[in-house]
Amino acid sequence: MTSFETSHVVEAYREQCEDCVEVIADDDRTVIVVADGAGGTGDGRTAAETVIRETRANYAAMDGSTDWSQFLSQLDFRVHAGETTAVIVDIYPDRILGASVGDSCAWVIDGPNISDLTRTQIRKPLLGSQASKPAPFWHGSLNGILLVASDGFFDYAKRDQITQLIGRTDFFAIPRACVDMVRLPSGELWDDTAIVACRVRRARMSRKQYSI
Repeated sequence: MTSFETSHVVEAYREQCEDCVEVIADDDRTVIVVADGAGGTGDGRTAAETVIRETRANYAAMDGSTDWSQFLSQLDFRVHAGETTAVIVDIYPDRILGASVGDSCAWVIDGPNISDLTRTQIRKPLLGSQASKPAPFWHGSLNGILLVASDGFFDYAKRDQITQLIGRTDFFAIPRACVDMVRLPSGELWDDTAIVACRVRRARMSRKQYSI
């Protein structure tokens, strides 16, 4: 059984969605990827899918934040169509590693406190430009909720609203509630929106524990 549990949602604001999400659960390790393809031509989707495919093929060889940063630097030259953001969060029981490019973000939310893992990332150029500058990050063990999302969420949600929502919402309903938070009055979205929530897996009580 994996050490972490996740919930995610991806919703388009037009016919072609260019946000992609991948969650790789591998024993006590979970890798979360959010890639937000740029533009509306379809090439952004292709670029985002390249990030997902390459991460799944190579994650087992990654052993640190520097590895992930170098991986994204190399991937910058292997994205042959379109451009995309990328945030990769590699979670272990005792630490969180990763790297990012662009404006998709990863936050650890513990009550009212927010640790922005991607605070040092460089927004542009994006992957596929052959000029991007991935930023590595490192954090201690996961306490609270890890929220990884595209700018379709983080550009429109306020910090205090996010912490309040996390505190009052069932874990598995968090991604959908986050999407609903940034809807326009019409019900439409400003942008494609991809959101992944992650937490340490909760132990389930046995029947003996339930009995009095």
